[in-house]
Amino acid sequence: MEPRVTVTPATVKQKAVVTVKVVGAPKTCRSVQARSDAFVGTVALTKKTKPPMYTGRAAVSGKAAPGSHQVVVGGVGCGKWTAKAKFTVPAAPKPKTVKGTVTSKVGVFVRRQPTSASAATGTARYRQTIGLICKKAGQPVAGNRTWYQVSMPKGWVTARFVKAQGAVPNCK
Repeated sequence: MEPRVTVTPATVKQKAVVTVKVVGAPKTCRSVQARSDAFVGTVALTKKTKPPMYTGRAAVSGKAAPGSHQVVVGGVGCGKWTAKAKFTVPAAPKPKTVKGTVTSKVGVFVRRQPTSASAATGTARYRQTIGLICKKAGQPVAGNRTWYQVSMPKGWVTARFVKAQGAVPNCK
């Protein structure tokens, strides 16, 4: 009987843990290991007697690329054999943007950095709705240190003159 490998769950996010199970490995194996380009490292599988199998848990790297990944399992001291299985890392969802409305009657500059000393990359008009990606502290503008990152045009606007229509997440 050829050894069979299963990986559960079959779809897993980055930084999650999967269970690797091998059934049908030769009984003479001194050790059985599983590896994948998505794992943090090689995983030593523990032998279970009922039913005869090897099992272990593997951490998926936070840098694992989205898509299909192969797990290769092999034994030491029990002849040359390998068994393979696959699992999938889904693409990270795109962050949702929160809408914001420009409240300054003269509009606002979109800047390269969260400071009024930074070069302008564009403007947003009075009452224009803009997409707010995230927020962070920057140079204070009229007592307000919050700046929003925007995508069109790409850059930063001061929160002093933009009213967010929901909770804007902090920038990472």
